[in-house]
Amino acid sequence: GVEPLAHPLAAVQDVQLRLREDVASEPDQRQAHQQSAPAVEDGLFLVPRVIE
Repeated sequence: GVEPLAHPLAAVQDVQLRLREDVASEPDQRQAHQQSAPAVEDGLFLVPRVIE
């Protein structure tokens, strides 16, 4: 019966997590990066099957 903690210090002191706002810091360059890929579908790289 151990209660899960969001942070290890929460067991001994009152902890408030300071989370930064999730903001994109770089422009989306997916298409530029995928131009050199041999196979792309719906924005995903296609690779050969390696496990049968």
